[in-house]
Amino acid sequence: MTNKISFFLASNHTNLAAAIEGKASATVEAEYGDVTVAGSVLTMAHHGVNAGNRAPCAYPNGCAEGVEVVGLSHFDLDTLGGCAAVIGRKPEAESFWILSEFVDLNGPHKLGVSGASDEDIRRLNAFWAWSEKNRVFANRDGSVSDVTDKVIEGIEALEKILADDEQMLVAGDEFKAKGDKLNAESFVEYYEDLIIRVSPSFVNHLYVAPDGKVAKAVIGFNTLNGSITVSFADAPKGTNARDIVQKLWGPEAGGHAGIAGSPRDKRLNLDDLSDALRETMLVLDEMDLVS
Repeated sequence: MTNKISFFLASNHTNLAAAIEGKASATVEAEYGDVTVAGSVLTMAHHGVNAGNRAPCAYPNGCAEGVEVVGLSHFDLDTLGGCAAVIGRKPEAESFWILSEFVDLNGPHKLGVSGASDEDIRRLNAFWAWSEKNRVFANRDGSVSDVTDKVIEGIEALEKILADDEQMLVAGDEFKAKGDKLNAESFVEYYEDLIIRVSPSFVNHLYVAPDGKVAKAVIGFNTLNGSITVSFADAPKGTNARDIVQKLWGPEAGGHAGIAGSPRDKRLNLDDLSDALRETMLVLDEMDLVS
């Protein structure tokens, strides 16, 4: 079954839609702000306008019979879990997938309130360790890439992790230790309940400054791909993270109320970081007035 299905990745929704048109297709988190590319057989989507749907990683094996091609907007654990379900190779590990959905919806910074077991958190760190060394990004020019081999490699890694492969679990332990170091090295400034971080790595889960101060929001500038991510420890009830990024960079920016990022096919700069700081501070002020 695996060899009959191709997985396509694109940062541009028009190009992805064209690539899967006319084929029996599924899409997995093919969401671009308010635009969702639908599959002809199945559409796995739960961000933005699709909020409330189950996460791709929550789907059962064999959920998309007859599919020839699968379209993706990005590559992460939730996406990979959905891809594994499509081809019938999702490992049976219910508590781990519950944790995966929780993290996708709430962000890694909420791990402490996830209720997950130490064993599942260790497995999650093991996946993040693997993912860090096996990055899969969409082409910056919006063109479509065939990532079938990468998807299969990711599923094989998950199978090992969820079978408690000791080498991969130890790599996860080392990844966590490195994360503690990242907290210190990415820190730029703590400014009125907000932390600014700059790094080539994901940093929006780091709400505790090196001196122990806990922030309400983090703005992360990724020097590797030029993206900016705005996140809140607790999603605002009024203007939120998604509103901020879409106000600044248009409808193709998106995410959740608590965490959202710039458009996938745009490289931003430090001036854009200043804009994000300004808009996020306005939301924090609004939150203070409400509380």
